[in-house]
Amino acid sequence: MRRILLRNTLNTRDLGGYPIDCAGVTTYNVFLRSDVPIQVSDGDIELLLSSNITTIVDLRSDDEVQSKPCALENDKNFEYYHCKMHGDGCLPASVEAVSDSYFEMVDEQKTVLNIMRVFVKAKGGVFYHCTAGKDRTGVISALLLLLSGVCKTDILDDYQISQAYLGSIIQKFCKKNRDVDVNIITPKTEYMDKFLYMFEQKYNTVEEYLSQIGLSDSEILQLKTKLINSNEC
Repeated sequence: MRRILLRNTLNTRDLGGYPIDCAGVTTYNVFLRSDVPIQVSDGDIELLLSSNITTIVDLRSDDEVQSKPCALENDKNFEYYHCKMHGDGCLPASVEAVSDSYFEMVDEQKTVLNIMRVFVKAKGGVFYHCTAGKDRTGVISALLLLLSGVCKTDILDDYQISQAYLGSIIQKFCKKNRDVDVNIITPKTEYMDKFLYMFEQKYNTVEEYLSQIGLSDSEILQLKTKLINSNEC
């Protein structure tokens, strides 16, 4: 199971265990994707530390961070980085604009460069999150899985599973916010699929993209090495 059961998150998952081109799998306990941990228990902290997770990357806007701080921000066991992504968590204007909003995130190249450099330099595993762990976190996850050599079907599935874990919360949110189209905030395969197509059309490969935004060949290799279980390839 890739899902990590923390006490107060719903969408915490490990990027490890996905099959890759070389017949191996992505490495466990290196990158965990999640919704925001507003509260954590002692057991949660012990679980993360025992999994060698020592770096926290918060992808949310300044307002989101201030209104609902990450519970691990000031914990001395972790290095915390606030790397806000393009869009500041604002909802797309329409269903058609969801994929465009994802593409705008990767087109904000300085932001992604900053995030990837934190990933490269992290001494242990990384726990990265936005608010719900589905959009901004989903885009970063897609880039990491592409770099690993994970197939498109698995990348789409990794994105889509957020719907199962967040479905009840999404429904409750829309009942309280009647003006919000539930389809805009519900992860759907076609949103990520269109984003991946747009990404490929402009950047060709994720390696070319990472090189273009400013990562060196050495940094790209370091990131890829973290993602891939070398014992299996």
